[in-house]
Amino acid sequence: MKRAALALLLLASLADAKPMRLQQQRTPTNPAHIGSRARVAYGHELRQARDVVPRRAEPLTAEEEAAASIQKLLRNGPLRRGVTGFFVADARTGEPLFAVNATDPLNPASNVKMISTATALELLGAEFRYPTRVLGPAPDGGIVKGDVYLLGSYDPTLSASDLAEIASSMARSGITTVDGNIVVGTDPTRDGIYRSVIPIEVVAGEPGQPAIAHGPENYRLLDIKVVATTSPRPMRRARLTFKTETLTTEQGFPRIVLTIGGTIGKGGATTYPLWTKARTTNAAYSMISALEMNGVHVIGEMKTMELGDFVGDTVLTGGLPIELGRHESEPLADIVRHVNKWSINWLADRVVMTAAALSKREQPSMEIALDAMYNWLSRHPHITKTSATIDTGSGLSYRTQITPTDLVSVVRAAAGFTGDTDPKLADAWIHSLSIAGNDGTLRSRFKNTNAAGRMFGKTGTLSTVIALSGILDIDPTRPLAFSLVTNADAPLSKRVVRKAHEQLLGEVCKYLSKTAKITQATAPHVGAPTAAEPPDEVEEQQNPDAVLDNETAGQSE
Repeated sequence: MKRAALALLLLASLADAKPMRLQQQRTPTNPAHIGSRARVAYGHELRQARDVVPRRAEPLTAEEEAAASIQKLLRNGPLRRGVTGFFVADARTGEPLFAVNATDPLNPASNVKMISTATALELLGAEFRYPTRVLGPAPDGGIVKGDVYLLGSYDPTLSASDLAEIASSMARSGITTVDGNIVVGTDPTRDGIYRSVIPIEVVAGEPGQPAIAHGPENYRLLDIKVVATTSPRPMRRARLTFKTETLTTEQGFPRIVLTIGGTIGKGGATTYPLWTKARTTNAAYSMISALEMNGVHVIGEMKTMELGDFVGDTVLTGGLPIELGRHESEPLADIVRHVNKWSINWLADRVVMTAAALSKREQPSMEIALDAMYNWLSRHPHITKTSATIDTGSGLSYRTQITPTDLVSVVRAAAGFTGDTDPKLADAWIHSLSIAGNDGTLRSRFKNTNAAGRMFGKTGTLSTVIALSGILDIDPTRPLAFSLVTNADAPLSKRVVRKAHEQLLGEVCKYLSKTAKITQATAPHVGAPTAAEPPDEVEEQQNPDAVLDNETAGQSE
């Protein structure tokens, strides 16, 4: 046997490992895990052997040293519990290097986002932007005589500040009055603010007097009643209550009544996020508020109408509606970067749903999103629908099933190593992954190691799942694609298992450092940001959506 043979790694489960069954996933245990020694494959032959490293007098090869170290970590560390699947391959050629339980179907949690984001990029393109427009009659002397239509495109990132941008542009164009209503469609999400929250500011009054509260200026949808009182002494935390009621005025307009009770300390202040499912209603009234703030008076209120009916009515009054104002979202590449770097669950689901919907000209649904994801899997890494189980775009599910080998195929295809992905899409996808020791969910991991800045990865976390897949670029002449997934039948210690994963991948990094053919200082690296690319914004680390969606118990990272 040649000493340079690739020591394809190793351990399914060990003789003293207990049989296990994933209760939440209902995954049958592979019989090869029970009572077996190490499962080892060498080079291209993928032979079976009892031990990873045979006893012999001569020194071990770099491959054998790495295999022995990884076997020790799996035999003696926290990864003995449950099932750990591991697969490493040459990213360019697909030639396998190390494998442990690599063909076992496991739950990778948020590694599913690698599939959904690659699918969305292919459907819409990296430079696609979600447009939101205001349509209406041409202004006459600064007055728009009639209703205007707020037409969205299912933009999952649309916010009140984006609508303020449209209002500002309308005011700059010379519009002073909208003599009509703000019209939205009947679809609850196309024209609406998907993350529909109304900020309520509450500040203390004089001691013994009511607190003071207000929402956005000129925001007609909301009525606030304050029965909360001000304590004569400061309080570490306000003890306030919030009760909402929806009603309709005599004129038929919607209203949200918010009653604030409880107590706030002297000199205190807080912000309450009032969530509402009335997404299009919130968008329409936010548009009115923004126009009024920019000096554009709106005579009417909100109105619901299909776009075709609106166009027909406008034509009957003497002309076609024109575009009065417009906002475009960030490019899809940037949105996908938020999804993968910070593992934002709701945004992952919404991006692939809207991408599939826009490509099919249908309303967004998880059904068409999953169909698009399975189609991407079939076309690129050539994974059939019967080989994997996916039921979300985010990975926030205990039903997901896919093998580490297939996850590596996903990484290679999405990153452009298989040659059938548009280079622009591959570049956008690679740059959407977290960089070890640098940003995203890997910002505090692999620091002070040779993986820092050289690992592009997607994390995955559920209570019984810890996963990490991506690209190792330690040796620029041979980037590696990897997938490492641990599943158990009871909650895992995130800190302990992640540390074990880092140690295991550290052995692969050591192997690469020993076998690298050229120096890191002079070689180009896969996915390395160009000089023109700006650094990630610091404020992303305080992204409220990331905190809300990833630090809640039971959610996927």
